Amino acid sequence: MTSAGPPIRRYGPAFSEYKGYIEISRGCPFSCGYCQTPQIFGHCMRHRSIDEVVRYADRHRQARFVTPNAFAYGSDGVHPRYDKLGHLLQRCRHRVYLGTFPSEVRPEFVCEESLSLVSRYCANTRLHFGAQAGSDAVLEQLHRGHTTADVVRAVELCREFALTPVVDFIVGFPFGTDDDERATLDLIRWVARFGRIHVHRFIPLPGTPLAGTIARPLLKETEKCCGELALRGTLTGSWNDPEIRFLRHPSNDIP
Repeated sequence: MTSAGPPIRRYGPAFSEYKGYIEISRGCPFSCGYCQTPQIFGHCMRHRSIDEVVRYADRHRQARFVTPNAFAYGSDGVHPRYDKLGHLLQRCRHRVYLGTFPSEVRPEFVCEESLSLVSRYCANTRLHFGAQAGSDAVLEQLHRGHTTADVVRAVELCREFALTPVVDFIVGFPFGTDDDERATLDLIRWVARFGRIHVHRFIPLPGTPLAGTIARPLLKETEKCCGELALRGTLTGSWNDPEIRFLRHPSNDIP
């Protein structure tokens, strides 16, 4: 099953021996400012065929599907094909994990139809998706292709289907304002009531639209909020200044 571009089967085996990770798709049609995926793998999604995925998945008692957007399997990455995703899941004989780390889904793809497939065919009790910011202005500048309302609806739907949402956020975008950062904090606090948070400080990765920019210093209240939620066990990640984390490590001190 392919879109335009070289068939994904040319890239070799779909699996690793560790935990049954099965790569089912590559590429992403979106152009998020911080992300290397479309720069490395292209903007056109390519999918391994159902027969190929099932053949690899059946070698493991637990298969964990790896893809930029698990709910986009079989589609162009913008218009979901849940019929094809459902056909794939029906064919798998053993336990399947879909939309969990190191994979994820996009929040606007979280709907009753997609969550019904997870509940019926998959073993995971968590669903991992990216919000990245709590400000629609920031999401628009990032070219994320979704809104904060999509994130809220995704969290609420996960609760209805007894799935724990694990939501990614990035803090320190260079063009963000204090109000944008506080809006992200508000959304982080709200999501933390119902699920788990994964936060990372913005890093300008090579080849991305935001390469060469500089991360914005975080508000004190951001550091405090992340620290408090981490102590409660509801937040993970690395939101501190990388220079503090790595360059000031005690082992690097010179007497």
